[in-house]
Amino acid sequence: MASIGVDERDEFLSNLNSVRNDVKTKFSHAHLLLHEREAILLRQLEELEDSYKQQYLRENKQMKELLATKEQLQFALKGNENKITLSAMLAPLEAKLRELEEGGDELQRIELNWSRVEELENLLTAIGTIKLTKEIDYTRRKIPVLSACIYKENTTRLGQFAYPGVIAIHPVTNNLFISDGSNNRVQVFDKFCEFLFSFSKRMNFPSGISFHDNQVYVTQYLANSVNIYLTNGEYVQSLGSSGDKELEFKYPLRICISEYANNIYISDYGNSRVQVLNTDLTFNSFILGGKKPKDVQVTENEIFILDGSDPCLHVYNYEHQLIRELISFGKGGSDIMNSLFFCIDRYSNILLTDCFTCSVLIFSKEGKLIHKFGKSGNNAGEFIDPHGIAIDSNGKIVVVSTNPKHCIQFF
Repeated sequence: MASIGVDERDEFLSNLNSVRNDVKTKFSHAHLLLHEREAILLRQLEELEDSYKQQYLRENKQMKELLATKEQLQFALKGNENKITLSAMLAPLEAKLRELEEGGDELQRIELNWSRVEELENLLTAIGTIKLTKEIDYTRRKIPVLSACIYKENTTRLGQFAYPGVIAIHPVTNNLFISDGSNNRVQVFDKFCEFLFSFSKRMNFPSGISFHDNQVYVTQYLANSVNIYLTNGEYVQSLGSSGDKELEFKYPLRICISEYANNIYISDYGNSRVQVLNTDLTFNSFILGGKKPKDVQVTENEIFILDGSDPCLHVYNYEHQLIRELISFGKGGSDIMNSLFFCIDRYSNILLTDCFTCSVLIFSKEGKLIHKFGKSGNNAGEFIDPHGIAIDSNGKIVVVSTNPKHCIQFF
């Protein structure tokens, strides 16, 4: 029997280790693929549900069947939340990976098959091979998939707005919390734009909304304070007073609560600063350097401050050090003239509403203009004085404006 030389053995072990690392890489990549496909599939299901919602009543038999089927799929897809083992979901994938480890063909694609109602079978067939989407395609976002609500300058009726401002979407329920400044209240709608309730205790022109620990935080522009409510609108407490010291404000605008840093960020517009609080409502620090901070948003690693100065968007790290400046007013092809509100998607793309051009502008995290949609007008897909903007858990862009019949629009 021929013996294996040292060099041959080392080469064999090296190749084996290379294959092992390749398998691990593909397995990790496949997890990402499944996660991405889950998000896309659920979004498609939401859109399918929305179309049914607009055509039929909730009691319609087809709607009930669709809702039941969607719940079954969500139960199956949300493996970790429902304690279904991931290995059971990935059985075909693991079999392929074992083939790889044993020297079989490379993993080409992953197929997911369910036998459900006809609409969902067609949907899954259309989805086809799983592919990892690196960016969200915003280029088709021009026509709203849903719009509702009425804007009237002097209305006080529930479900209508006298001054729609900021919007925040609850991360669990997808309910819309929208400030109605002139009526000193926050109005709450479900994901189909159906009015649920409003709350207004101790409000004086609400200007910012954020969520933390099953509570709603609302900045009070004219009362120079922050009010805290339960998610059903029940008043809990107020924080702050007028002034320029710690825990004092002058015309506070937006509020954003970072679950990464456990901090509360408030754009203290009149004091030319962002005030940072701890989540136990004690003072933490100030972020200085800007002139007129209008809005503030946070990601896992960075703090974005929309400023009235030029450039209009400043990016800081969590040590409050300025990292970069993005998106100048009216420069570099951005055509931004008056932006008061913005949000950030999961890839750190920046979405702003511009009151001057009555449009939504979308920029990459490097500040490059990706897409622009909307114009001045009263029709669906058009805006008058666009204000709040947010992205729901299914990737839909929600814009609030003073469009008389379409003051809440989903894209």
